Amino acid sequence: MKRPEGDEKVSKWREALTQVGGLVGYESRVGKWEDEATLVKDAVREISDKLYNGCFRDYIEDKVGMRSHVEGLSSLLEMESEEEVRIIGISGMGGVGKTIIAECLYRQFSRQFTSHCFLDVKENCKQESLLYLQGHFLFKILGIEHIKLANVGAGSHEIKTRLQHQKVFVVLDDVDQEEQLHGLANDTSWFGPGSRIIITTRDKGLLQKCGVETVYTVKCLDKEHALQMFKQIVFKGIPPPDGLEQLLRRVSQLAYGLPSALTDYSRLFLAWGIRTKTKEELEEAVRKFEEVPQETIVKILRSSYTYLSRMVKIAFLHIACLFNGDHILRVGTLLDNGEASIQVLVEKSLVEISAQGCINMHVLVENMGKEIVREESKSTLQKQRILWEHLDARNVLRDKTGTNKIEGLAQDMCQMHDVLLIKGSSFNRMPNVKFLKFYTHLGDSGSNLRLLPDAASLPPMLKLLHWDAYPLRTLPSLFSPQHLVELTMRYSKLRFLCNKNRDLNLDELKRLDVSRSKGLRELPDLSSAVKLEELVVEGCEKLKFLKELPQTLKYLNAHGCKSLKNVSLPYNHYIEHLDLSDCSQLNQNEELITHFLTRGQNEELQASPRFACIPQNVIPTYFNNQSRGSTIQLSPNLVDFDACFMITCARPFHLKFSKSSYSLKWEADGVFRFNLKPDLYLSLETEEEETIHHLVIIQGLNNDHAGNFLYSLQHPPRFDSPTVEIIACGVRMNLQEIPNQI
Repeated sequence: MKRPEGDEKVSKWREALTQVGGLVGYESRVGKWEDEATLVKDAVREISDKLYNGCFRDYIEDKVGMRSHVEGLSSLLEMESEEEVRIIGISGMGGVGKTIIAECLYRQFSRQFTSHCFLDVKENCKQESLLYLQGHFLFKILGIEHIKLANVGAGSHEIKTRLQHQKVFVVLDDVDQEEQLHGLANDTSWFGPGSRIIITTRDKGLLQKCGVETVYTVKCLDKEHALQMFKQIVFKGIPPPDGLEQLLRRVSQLAYGLPSALTDYSRLFLAWGIRTKTKEELEEAVRKFEEVPQETIVKILRSSYTYLSRMVKIAFLHIACLFNGDHILRVGTLLDNGEASIQVLVEKSLVEISAQGCINMHVLVENMGKEIVREESKSTLQKQRILWEHLDARNVLRDKTGTNKIEGLAQDMCQMHDVLLIKGSSFNRMPNVKFLKFYTHLGDSGSNLRLLPDAASLPPMLKLLHWDAYPLRTLPSLFSPQHLVELTMRYSKLRFLCNKNRDLNLDELKRLDVSRSKGLRELPDLSSAVKLEELVVEGCEKLKFLKELPQTLKYLNAHGCKSLKNVSLPYNHYIEHLDLSDCSQLNQNEELITHFLTRGQNEELQASPRFACIPQNVIPTYFNNQSRGSTIQLSPNLVDFDACFMITCARPFHLKFSKSSYSLKWEADGVFRFNLKPDLYLSLETEEEETIHHLVIIQGLNNDHAGNFLYSLQHPPRFDSPTVEIIACGVRMNLQEIPNQI
């Protein structure tokens, strides 16, 4: 049929299309297109895409924090790469927003693919088998119904065969088992060039085991974004009433940055009619919600716990009730199979490990763990696995109602306003307690907890005994510490750990902290404590000797031991950090420095230089290259060296050094920079004006830069207080020449 070229209506259409084509960069007369039908198709597609992209931008703007997630993941997807198949993992704790992020990516990119699919894996697997899921996956991708699959292996083969030449965009949402990935997207070779596969899961370990190398971790919202999200859901962009800002902030913080929890709270307050309530009514509602967690939130979080092994569940509960915020190495030694269990919890997104190595469990996850402990005992206090509430622990101790079900007991003594007198027999009914924590906050040495010395005893299975302001002069005579891994008794009234005629079995002890025990006169022979790695005696002002220390010791903090005269380091020691600052009575400084520098085991410490601070006003001749001030030139062929600083501190200021008090690195300009950051504090006692000298030593420094550069050793800009100054420095070059030939 011949087109009616002269038809007025067709002419108007052609003119309109020409104008539209010009607007979007098309010109029908240019000759780029074979015919006008192709022009129309391309113009419509581009206009449609621009309209869609505009809608998509509006869509993600409505979701707080979504833009940064989409941008971050878009760069990982590398959509411009047409030949590569990329598989990306999105991990994070339950309710953090992984699915919504994946949905946004699917909305943005799936239109660019002829075949695409968004599959809720976990929910489908609850209802049907993996074999069914494979068939459903093929149906959603290809549109072919009733594909017969004999078994999962056949399903995997069918997916690979049918899709290995197709460019697909696939989201596999909420994957929680390895076999699900093996059955649906086992390898990049299953999909055609340019394909993109996104996998969301709470289990980062699952992604690692399945070879997914690129993983994007989703974090909780910060406080400001949480408040913004709450306002957006509840008030729909309308400014909230005046005077409610602080209350709204409290409401938004009920979710502790967890988006799903925040959404639930927002909807609850919206249904309650928050827009029409008075400030007083809102205050009362917030108080009630703060006391009772929402069931839907608990359900989301609890599903991650359900499938853990028994041992990992126990570790999870102990961390939730006792060890949230503690260092991973410390907790790993206290719990049975601790390091492996913590790793599983990290993989399942139930805990995170901070840059400092501390375990961080989200507050809502912690609360869920505590609720599980209560449920286990059917809210019977005496049978509860762990007691952490102040009143609960107090009542069980006071009334002697403990049972063999109790494994851990914690008491914040800052909350104890009345004196609590307990007998050793209070622990007799709790033989299985492994973790005992009676703690105060740093700097608070007071305690209203009293222990009667007569026939006093402690649980025989203790692995952790943390008792700040311990009231007796020795450990109970009937207590056998053979299982102790950590003994912490800060601000105690100890004079000796035990009677002199008694030997302590400390075979398992790894950490001993008796800091600020001002009456402590002597420690027992610790040479038999063959696992001891950390010893803290800071502020033990009457302690005179540290003798017979074990070879395994890595960390020794004796800052402020004003009476300390002698420290006996083992002959082949492994000391990595030694702080003897403000030990003014030390009479063997030169000998101690020599021992530290020349009698240590070096092989295992190459990756971690040794640090020491010792009272001294002269740089030893061991450091054969010395300079005044804080800068020194190094040989351009330097490979291995030891360094030192002479640092002064004017009273009434004092300085001490923790593991985080220094950092070091080689910089691009050939400067080795050692940043010294002592903990500086002001003495509360009246002291004469004087300047104290300390020698800071860093042993075992390596130069990874092979080139003829001049290096300068320098400290960072002056400390805030002018009372601290580096006045001299020195270097010993252990390997100065690099041989030209081997």
